[in-house]
Amino acid sequence: MSGSPDLLSTLIRYSWLHLRFQHPSLAAHPDSSNSNVVYTVPDSAEALNEWASRTFTMEFDAQSANEVIPTIAPAADARLYYVPKSSELLLHTAHWRMDGVGGLLPLGQLVDLMVSHADTLLSGKLPDPFDSFHWGSEVARLAPPVEEAGNMPLTATDEQKAVAHAAVGTFALAADALGVPYTGDFSTVPSGTRAAELTFSPATTSAAVSAAKARGVGITAAVHASLAAVNFRHAIAEHQGRHYTSTIKQSLRPYLPEPYSTPAAAAGLYTSGWLARVDASGTWVENARMYQAEYQKGISREYLQAHWEYASTLVEVIKNLPTPTQPPSDIDISSMGIMEKYLEREYGTPERGFGITHAGVGVEMLSRQGVVFVWTFRDQLTLRLVYNEAFHTPGQMTEFLHDIQADLLKQLQVAE
Repeated sequence: MSGSPDLLSTLIRYSWLHLRFQHPSLAAHPDSSNSNVVYTVPDSAEALNEWASRTFTMEFDAQSANEVIPTIAPAADARLYYVPKSSELLLHTAHWRMDGVGGLLPLGQLVDLMVSHADTLLSGKLPDPFDSFHWGSEVARLAPPVEEAGNMPLTATDEQKAVAHAAVGTFALAADALGVPYTGDFSTVPSGTRAAELTFSPATTSAAVSAAKARGVGITAAVHASLAAVNFRHAIAEHQGRHYTSTIKQSLRPYLPEPYSTPAAAAGLYTSGWLARVDASGTWVENARMYQAEYQKGISREYLQAHWEYASTLVEVIKNLPTPTQPPSDIDISSMGIMEKYLEREYGTPERGFGITHAGVGVEMLSRQGVVFVWTFRDQLTLRLVYNEAFHTPGQMTEFLHDIQADLLKQLQVAE
């Protein structure tokens, strides 16, 4: 996005306040016990403006959002940053508040609000946001936990318990799995989150997607198989021969009733998943087809109804996990699929609007592990590997991504 920095700052801030009314969970935060979420209805224009001043920041000195991410400290509410030098908007929020899809949807809605308010701003007649809404009515849109949104029973049947415990049982596959080399030792403390990113050309993306389809798998399963291969290749020397365990992430949103299956419930955490294992002896095709089968499982009605049992059991399992002899340091995966499901390429008109040239997601990493986020936007496949700079170097992570790309194109017999 481009234009006068002052006008853009005003427009973004104004639209951010409107977005808060649509998604009040952006301003909700845990209480001192961390057992309840608190939301305070603004009782004056001053209170609303104070929230905006606290949660929206213009990053004039940063060259890009990647420079801002490592500097962000934990905060009670969601935060929005605008980087004028790169024309980037960055939404930062706690993961308990929303998932990856839930982060993309509000950004698209924010840009849409900016388009709708642009003419009013240029005319110099922006009404006060406090006077524009019936503040207090927005509490009806506070995002409930997924169990409430999906009307999931708190008491599971024997069948539901079996489904839940089978999914939780996959987390045992993380034991004795391989890791990749990292800097430091068990006592090394984490620092800032960094990212390495690699984008395929539209032509290479199209060829890779078609080649994967010809082999009976989607591009996510294909990337997953190559990610497994590169984890094996880069494994710590003593880990040679160990298996590789990674996450199969599933969005619960399509399976929830309205409005929780719609963009109106963007600010919610509606995701689930389990772990899957492959061995070094497996071929790329075998692994890709296994991953494809796991992704295709989707979410069954039985799984959805068992989710309370799944979540509560998983919490107990995690609480009682023994301390590992060596911290996990594998590189995992999270696929966002086709970004255009959540973001438009263009908002408004060519004469009066904004174009989204790049979109991405990430997560703050405090462990020695990394996560490769996978998506396509504007017909280009992108791999973004997020990691903590205390444990990995940019060169190491960039090499890792290039190795995934090389393995993927080799297995699919696609030339760059």
